[in-house]
Amino acid sequence: MHEEDLYNICDPKLFNISDFDILLNEILNQSRNILNAEAGSIYMNEGDFLSFNIFQNDSISYENVYRQFHALKDLKLPLVEQEKYLAVKSFVSRKVITIDDIYESEEYDFLGAKEFDKNFNYRTKSIITAPIIHPFEQNAIGVIQLLNKSVNGNLVKFTSKDQEILTMVCSFIGLTITKAQNDIEKLKKLNLELEKSNEELKEKVCEEVKISQKKSSIIYHQSKLVSMGEMIGNIAHQWRQPLSAISTIASGLNFNIEIGNYNKEETITSLNRIVNTTQHLSQTIDDFRNFYKADKEKCNFAFSKSIESSLGIIQASLSDSFINIICDLDESIHIYAYENELKQSILNILHNARDAIEENSIEEDCRVIFVELKKEENVAVLKIKDNAGGIDKSIISKIFDQNFTTKEDKGGTGIGLYMTKQIIEEHLKGLIEVNNENIMYKNKYYKCSVFTIRILCNQAK
Repeated sequence: MHEEDLYNICDPKLFNISDFDILLNEILNQSRNILNAEAGSIYMNEGDFLSFNIFQNDSISYENVYRQFHALKDLKLPLVEQEKYLAVKSFVSRKVITIDDIYESEEYDFLGAKEFDKNFNYRTKSIITAPIIHPFEQNAIGVIQLLNKSVNGNLVKFTSKDQEILTMVCSFIGLTITKAQNDIEKLKKLNLELEKSNEELKEKVCEEVKISQKKSSIIYHQSKLVSMGEMIGNIAHQWRQPLSAISTIASGLNFNIEIGNYNKEETITSLNRIVNTTQHLSQTIDDFRNFYKADKEKCNFAFSKSIESSLGIIQASLSDSFINIICDLDESIHIYAYENELKQSILNILHNARDAIEENSIEEDCRVIFVELKKEENVAVLKIKDNAGGIDKSIISKIFDQNFTTKEDKGGTGIGLYMTKQIIEEHLKGLIEVNNENIMYKNKYYKCSVFTIRILCNQAK
């Protein structure tokens, strides 16, 4: 044995090996090199028995080494049978034991070794067995067993010097194995803590999801209430003129009857106008009901028709606010989506544009909203612009945020644009963005806010 060989078994790098099987293999290999042993194995203590862990033999093929390991991998040596097994005797007595020739020994039968020799045409001669004992805690961890000491190609006996060296080596082995086992225990404990933390995190996530779902439910409910309020307002605008016409006709008929100026043909004509007007009001109710009806399935439809439908709902309101609509729509564009959700999104933006124009006191004869629908490659691009002065840079990045509003004093909730973004990007798989730009209208430059919606054309599956 050389001094550098002794240094190798005490190499601190062994303390850095985290894989327990690799560590045992490296320990056995270096121990064999120090004592020039052809073969060897390691048994570990598992309470009432020693369990087989590692086997090496340089004189037979890797295939046969694997076959022997596979045959012994479940082997367990009961500690109560120390008279039968050399490894158990060494472990229990805490002594290094050498056998010069197993075929001449009468103390142990070595049936396993002799069977191995027969199966693989091998000759087991000398054996040295030593307990692996922690040098400080003095607890026995396992047993290392080395076979057939070879010097210059000849098999020789293990010496008393070999016993001393192996005892020292086993002390170091005890340190490295104990550290590895402690590391494994720490890792198991950490894994248990992580599993517990993961379970707690799952519970917390589930709780947060429930809270989020509840909040989303509240937001959608608020959105519906806002939509209902806007719908009632739009109906009021749509009905104001027809109701006024009915009132005027009825008053005229009543007045003529009271003064005796009754004319049958004129009365019939007036009554027909009332009937036609009430039918128009009924149709208006149907239009609004269809508009706000929830979509259950996607369908293929002309994008321009949805825009025109949205404009029809808010047209009376825009007219009352003296807002002009200028449209440039490509009628050939079709998309596959939830139509009423898209209409609601467009209507939300139009309401927002109307409010912005009124709040910024734009001259009544210069109020305008531009609606443009174009196709870019296979993407439908809708742009809605108003000349209300644009959006302040300090808030433009926040206008799609939940509950963000600039109309708190007027009861604004900030739900409209937030829901619009949710519908466009989550339900319709599109994209919505906003920016400012300058445009000319009636020979005057205006700063405009531009809402841009992008949706793939013909998304039918």
